[in-house]
Amino acid sequence: MKITVTVEQATPEFQDRLLALLAEHAAHVQIDATWTKERAERLYLALPTRARRIIKEAAANGGYVSANDLRDDENSSLRGHIAPIKRAIERGVASGWWPAGMETVVIPQGPGFGKVLGYQIPEHLVEVFKHAADKPSQDW
Repeated sequence: MKITVTVEQATPEFQDRLLALLAEHAAHVQIDATWTKERAERLYLALPTRARRIIKEAAANGGYVSANDLRDDENSSLRGHIAPIKRAIERGVASGWWPAGMETVVIPQGPGFGKVLGYQIPEHLVEVFKHAADKPSQDW
């Protein structure tokens, strides 16, 4: 049997009781930590412009965007461009938009030091984030 529960604006009492019930049956509970279209849209809309651009361009190019395509000039830095993605994912967990353990959306590519060479979206996430970047809505 598969049961999907979505609770919006739960009272603290209801949340405590539901979590207690789930804890009682924890061996049989599986958390859905996949990026759905709705979750991807919500994340995308929660991001600042620079972070959105990375996701939009990487998704449009099959999952990868070169750092050179994102830089305004060859000396500009991309430092701090993907940190808002991590913070937005953490904020989404705290807000109950998705569970803890969501997969990283954007992975920096490079030697591990110096300038990043580009950004990669895992192949299985490209379409869901392409949809989010192309048609963001707020119908969630």
